Amino acid sequence: MELVLDEAQTILRESANKLIDRHAGPGRFRELRETEHGFDAGRLAVVAEAGWLSLLVPEERDGLGLGATEAALVLEAAGRGLMTEPVAAMMAAARAVAAGPEAMDATLERLVGGGSIIVPALHDPAGEDPNAARVQAAAADGGFTLAGRTGAVPGAAAADGFIVDARSGDGTVVCLVPCDAGGLEVLQRSRVDGTGHAALALTDVAVPADAVIASGPEGAGVAADTLDLALLGTSAEMLGIMEQGLTLAVDYLGTREQFGRAIGSFQALQHRAVNDHVDIELTRSLLYQVCAAIDEGRGNRAMVAAVKARASDAVLSVTKSMVQMHGAIGFTDEYDASLYLRRAMSLSAQYGNAAWHRKRYARLSSRAA
Repeated sequence: MELVLDEAQTILRESANKLIDRHAGPGRFRELRETEHGFDAGRLAVVAEAGWLSLLVPEERDGLGLGATEAALVLEAAGRGLMTEPVAAMMAAARAVAAGPEAMDATLERLVGGGSIIVPALHDPAGEDPNAARVQAAAADGGFTLAGRTGAVPGAAAADGFIVDARSGDGTVVCLVPCDAGGLEVLQRSRVDGTGHAALALTDVAVPADAVIASGPEGAGVAADTLDLALLGTSAEMLGIMEQGLTLAVDYLGTREQFGRAIGSFQALQHRAVNDHVDIELTRSLLYQVCAAIDEGRGNRAMVAAVKARASDAVLSVTKSMVQMHGAIGFTDEYDASLYLRRAMSLSAQYGNAAWHRKRYARLSSRAA
């Protein structure tokens, strides 16, 4: 599918590319690896000022009221520039908070302004054993008490709060849990790209009524939509990574000489580059077709699982190929190619790897049949 953008989308993509050119890139990525959380709060403020974090928030809640397609356009640029801030997660979290009561307006304002980092910590009912451990909610004092454990949450160590879903007697409860809540433990782990993720352990965490975003069938819908948006956003970042990875490889093929000529003239390497290009274009086509379907109300969760599975496979294939086409220099930390491979490794596994999402796709498709 050829991606045809309207005027507003074209301007959005151009502005996102300019922002990334000014504030991101391999040099900044190297610097941030040495910091505590692996990302820059100042750059997050720049992103917020550009409107990225309010992009998915409805206009009636003072957001831009745009959709998954527009989010993918800016996150594709973020991936190309190796941006490590949890922008995709925060976009999805802002959409979730906007689905809550008006009492959360102040929280939403801080989040979209970049002054507060809130990320989803959600379970996937289509991707786990229904008997597996997860967060449970018990009614208490008009609100709930939460107990259980979540899976890996990107950016959790620096987060001010989490969007958590839990099982209750009436279905799914989605609520906002602050990072300093009593009984909450953040179990931090570092990743190969210098960023971190964490599991959350909750022991009798009290959630007041005004921190509940949605419950029952509405809660299940908010949780599903939030997770899907995070998956699409992560897939868009991976698309940007593989695009830039192929650009690096093709540039190197045109300058590195062997046997008296550029190695890009060797047919085997040309075939390799073409295969990588096909992987990228197939991912782009699937991503934006599914984003369009979601925006038009005809998408489903199986489609999103298919996008994440394809993007996770493709980004590893393209970046590994990029490193191999560079030869020994591609493995060195001083060379940019290795940075894109590291970021690809982290994002391909984030929220589940390709094999995980192929299984989800099969389960979700069978339910829809």
